[in-house]
Amino acid sequence: MLRLNEMSDFGEPLGAPFVYFVRGAMGKLSEFVSKGVRLIVVDPESPAGDAHSAESPAPARGPQPREIAAEEIDSPPPPPVRSEVAMEIEDFGAVYDEAGVGIPDHGYGVDKVAEMLQGKRLSSLSREVRATAVLAALEAAQVDVKDVIADAVKRDKALDAFEAAKERELQDLRAKNESRVRDLRQEMETLLTKINAEIERLKAAAEGAEKAFAQLQIRKRREEERLHEVVANFVEPPENPITAGSLSGSTPPKPQA
Repeated sequence: MLRLNEMSDFGEPLGAPFVYFVRGAMGKLSEFVSKGVRLIVVDPESPAGDAHSAESPAPARGPQPREIAAEEIDSPPPPPVRSEVAMEIEDFGAVYDEAGVGIPDHGYGVDKVAEMLQGKRLSSLSREVRATAVLAALEAAQVDVKDVIADAVKRDKALDAFEAAKERELQDLRAKNESRVRDLRQEMETLLTKINAEIERLKAAAEGAEKAFAQLQIRKRREEERLHEVVANFVEPPENPITAGSLSGSTPPKPQA
């Protein structure tokens, strides 16, 4: 039976011993241990008395209390690894499976004990009574409550490792996408510079062609005037076939920018 062994100023235990199993609450065990609260577990195979602190003498009958070492609960989580489970997962069963966390061979894991505590017969009872009843069932099944605690701790560490892996995955994705965005912006700026240069080149070419055409018109009119003057020596002006200056003002309009 697991209980928080709180002591009075006189070295005597306070409150009734109890077992407290709540889904998701195992993450608090490390905090309790770090604050100096000792976790006591009753060994069902021990012939000694009811659970007491190590400072109190054990009674003649009942199970012998045994402390759970802090390192058994407060050991560091496994290093984060890449997880193939989707981040949007709703049921963490796949996370436990990936971490290799299965139900203990005797079938009494933390989920089983949670179901027992939440059963119809126990749900209306006090926490101490529910815990005592579940502990009795575990003792009858020859199951050490430490196995239940260990199952909960394994699942908690699997969740921590999954979260760490997904956080690393998010960081990698963010860094990758930010790098790609920078590359795209650079490509866009390079392309924009190239496009603007091409636009300026085309405009300059059009302006150059317009100037050349205007000079062509001037030279053409001069040549026509010369031809007109030559022919005028032999043909009266109305019959002169040379159309000198007939293309004046015929420059085509500029295209829209």
